[in-house]
Amino acid sequence: MGDQTVLVVGEGDASTLEQALDGPAATIRSVASLDDLFDALCYDTVTALVVSGAIEGASGRDVVRGVRGFYPELPVVVLGGDSRMREGSREETDRDDERAGTEDPESVTVVDTDSLADERVVDAVSEALATADVGAAGRPPSRLETLAMSMFEEFPDHLYAKDESARHLITSDTTVPTHSVIGRTDEVLDESMDEHTNKSVDDDRYVIAKGESLIEREEYTDGDDQYALTSKLPWYGPDGSVTGLVGVTRDITSLKSQERTLRQQNERLAKIAIVAAHQFRNELQVATGRLHLATEDREHAAVVAESLAHLERITDDVVRLANAESHKADERAIWLSTPAREVWEALPTAEAILEIGDDRLVVADPRALRLFFEILLSNAIEHGGEDVTVTVASTDDGFYVADDGPGIDHEPPGRVFDVGFELGDNGVGIGLYVARRIAADHGWSLDASNRPEGGARFDVSGVADPRIDE
Repeated sequence: MGDQTVLVVGEGDASTLEQALDGPAATIRSVASLDDLFDALCYDTVTALVVSGAIEGASGRDVVRGVRGFYPELPVVVLGGDSRMREGSREETDRDDERAGTEDPESVTVVDTDSLADERVVDAVSEALATADVGAAGRPPSRLETLAMSMFEEFPDHLYAKDESARHLITSDTTVPTHSVIGRTDEVLDESMDEHTNKSVDDDRYVIAKGESLIEREEYTDGDDQYALTSKLPWYGPDGSVTGLVGVTRDITSLKSQERTLRQQNERLAKIAIVAAHQFRNELQVATGRLHLATEDREHAAVVAESLAHLERITDDVVRLANAESHKADERAIWLSTPAREVWEALPTAEAILEIGDDRLVVADPRALRLFFEILLSNAIEHGGEDVTVTVASTDDGFYVADDGPGIDHEPPGRVFDVGFELGDNGVGIGLYVARRIAADHGWSLDASNRPEGGARFDVSGVADPRIDE
C-alpha cells in the first residue's frame, strides 16, 4: 500500500506501538495538541489514528467526534474502553448521543487497555493499515483544504464548524479553544442554558434542519455584558445534503459602546426636532387662522399665507428627517432584547427594573426600533415612577411593553397616540405618535390598553418571524 502513517494522539509512548507492529514498517507519529492533530490530518497523509487518552482535557470520545466530522472513513483505534472514551465529558454528553441516535461507527475500534503494545491494539492498527481507502486523510490536501485550515488558524474572529448534531468540530481558537468544545454541543457545554445559549441552539437547529443561512445576527450575553455579530451557514456534503454548519462570530462590544454614544446624541436631536416641529406647527396654525381675520389686503395676505405654507412644508420635512422616513430602512433580523437593553442602560432608571420575557426575532430597522423602545420605555419611567417594573415579552404575533404603574387615565387609552394630545403637566404626546408611525412603517400595529392588575400595556401585532417560511 506504499508509505503509511499511524498518528497517535494523547497519552502513551508511540515508540512502543512501532516496536510491536509486525510486517512492513509504518511511520508512527505522535501529536500533543489538537492544533497539531488537525494540521497533521490536513497537510499530511494519515492511514490510521490511535487515540490513547484525553488530549488537552478533551475526552477520547470528543476527540473522535471532532475527527470523524471531517474524516468519516479514517480508521480510528481508541484505548481505555468505554469509561476512558467518556473521560472529561459531562453526563449530558450521553443523553446528547441518545437524542442524536449516534453510535460508534464500524471504523472506530475501542480497546479496553492502557497499553499501546497490547496485542489487541496491534491487531486493530494492523487491520486499519490494511484498509483499502481511508478517505481524505490518506490523500494529499487540496488547495481548498489548505485554504480552509489557514482560515481556522489565522482568522481574527471566532470561526467554527459543527456537525449535523450541532457538535463542535473545530474552532479558530481566537476566543474559544478547540479542546474546550470539541465533540460537544452548546447544550452540553452550558449547564445553565441561559437566554444566549437557548438562542444559539435554536439557530443551530434552524440552519441544519432548513439548510438556510442566518446572516449577521446580533447577540447579547447578559452575564458578560458582551455583544457579538454572528453568521451561520449550512455546510453541504458531497451528496448535497446538509452535514452541519460553519459560523463566524465577531465581538462588537466596543463598537456597540461607541455606537450607543453616537446614537444617544442623534436620537436626542431627533426628539428635539420632532417636538420643536410640532410646537412650531401649532404656532403656524394660530398665525394662519388669525391672518384671515386680521387683514383685508388680499395681495399682502396671499404673500403671508404662502410664506406660512412654506414654513409648514419645512416643518413636515424636519419631522420626516428626524423620524428617518425619507430613506429606505436598513432592515435586518434582530432580537428584541438587544435594542431594549441598549436603550434601558442609557435611561435614568433609578430603582426601575427591566424584565425580558420570551424573546422574539424580528426584521426591523435597528435605528428605528431603538427609537421605538426609547419612547415606550421612557414613557413607562416618566408615568410609572422611579421604582416601576417594565416588561418586554413576545406574543403569538408580536410583542408588548407593559409596566406596573398607574396606567392610562384616558378613555379610550388609544387617544395617547393622537398628535397634540395633552398629557397633563408633562407636555404634548408627540412621542407615542412617532412610536405608532415607526410600527406602521414596519407593517405592524401598535395599540394601548390598561392591564387588569394595574399599569399600561402597549401591544405590537402583525410581526412575522423571519425563521418561518411564508
